[in-house]
Amino acid sequence: MFQDNLEALLQGQADPVNAGWQLRELSEKAQSHSVDLLDNLLDCRNLLANADPAIVGTILRILHASLLSEGWGRVEELDSQKFFDLEEAIPPLSSNRFLLQQFYAMIQDDESLELLVSSLSCKPPSKWVEAAQVLSPLMQKNDWNIAFFFSRSLVLLQQPSLASPLLDLANYVYREQRVPRHPMFDQVEMLRTLLGEVVGRLGMFEEDPRTFGNDIPVVQARLAEAVALAVSLCDAVALIGDLSSIGKLHQAMELRHRRVQCEAAGALCRLGDDQGRSRLLALLEEPAARLRAVQYAEELGFRDEIEGRFLTAEAYSEAELALWLSQPQQMGVPPTKVEVLHTTCCYWPSFNEPVNVSLVRFEYNFGERSYSNVAITGPVTFAMSADVTDLSLSDQYAIYAGWHVEHDEIFTITPDAWNGLQRDQIDQWKKHLQRCGLEDVKGILIGRFLDETAAIFEAKREAACYLVITDGLESIECVSDGSERGMSPQDLFNLYKGRKMLRTFNPDRDLVSESDE
Repeated sequence: MFQDNLEALLQGQADPVNAGWQLRELSEKAQSHSVDLLDNLLDCRNLLANADPAIVGTILRILHASLLSEGWGRVEELDSQKFFDLEEAIPPLSSNRFLLQQFYAMIQDDESLELLVSSLSCKPPSKWVEAAQVLSPLMQKNDWNIAFFFSRSLVLLQQPSLASPLLDLANYVYREQRVPRHPMFDQVEMLRTLLGEVVGRLGMFEEDPRTFGNDIPVVQARLAEAVALAVSLCDAVALIGDLSSIGKLHQAMELRHRRVQCEAAGALCRLGDDQGRSRLLALLEEPAARLRAVQYAEELGFRDEIEGRFLTAEAYSEAELALWLSQPQQMGVPPTKVEVLHTTCCYWPSFNEPVNVSLVRFEYNFGERSYSNVAITGPVTFAMSADVTDLSLSDQYAIYAGWHVEHDEIFTITPDAWNGLQRDQIDQWKKHLQRCGLEDVKGILIGRFLDETAAIFEAKREAACYLVITDGLESIECVSDGSERGMSPQDLFNLYKGRKMLRTFNPDRDLVSESDE
């Protein structure tokens, strides 16, 4: 079924453009035929070793997505040896190998767990987040042999990308009372030593970030890995009850990184050290640490000591955004300032009942430079790349609603794919915009929104450049200054469809009162 596609892709017979089309065709054909794709890949194993690693990686992602779409039960029916044979056949530098490794963790019998440990030992994921994804299925089911796995997996602690996810798994099964004793209990001395080492590394980084490298992506990756390991170690030694780790936990609590501070304080509190409790209560002032501090207070029984102002919906919204912004894949550090601008309750895309939605302003001060924007929390936590601070509150809600919605009948079409009827429609809207006083009007994108069509244009008025979207009845204009944070054509389409959706979903609700605007 997939033989011709695979042979063309793996033998390098297609140029990059054709390879893209063939991969798309492969993805479409794989729906509901994932096992056939797996078997055909094994039939082509002699071609895999010399194939383009990037193409092989894409095929692995297609296989992974198609198998998951058929359900966990479908994966459990498969022989884990098939995945091992496929893994042995692919090029060493193939991306997405970790997606194959996740299947071992999903099958969960003793043979697959043995293969999981063997595979991770020989070819560990390059990133700790990939390793966490590999092990995540073991947190979702209870019927796998925990003792069997951990008796074989201790060797994985030597792998930088695997240490933190493996500790998190051990902490999880113990916290959930799935084992009578922490799986790492006998390794507590090693964990204590490792905690001291990683705290020392983070301390040196705070003094001189160049100790983690000179390349920003490398530094960010190493920092994220070190923080994740510190967090996991703090939790592990506290759950084990290792009083000898208190000194190193105090050192961790004095680091500037809020997440590490919070985890070290929580660990100290669990071990009976009152300074940990005091630090957790103090960290409530820090939005990026607030949610975790509240979580620890609830878990350790002193939630009643928290001031009410930290438990309001606004305080939680600020904390959710600050935590999101602090992630390495976002800004990487907490904002200087964060505050809720407005909150409304309304029907929102993908939700059957009204939800609370908050607009939250954040700001970063970098000495002479500053950066600010307005983000959303509630149905999702997200901040646009485009600067939306000058939009009205109603339009800020709208642009995020338009960004959030997903539907097969909502898409855009670039000029190279326009047919004759669409070009005629573009010409009509162009004349409409010219009658409205715009000049040099040029169509750049058509947007389909369910049964409605609109188009985005570049245009000028009095020498100023604009982006304009219109459907002939409603038009939205925004100044296009070419800056990195300016509105893109897709942003404008999001604003357009968001306005329409929120009006349709909430005909009898005013999301924002005139006085608030």
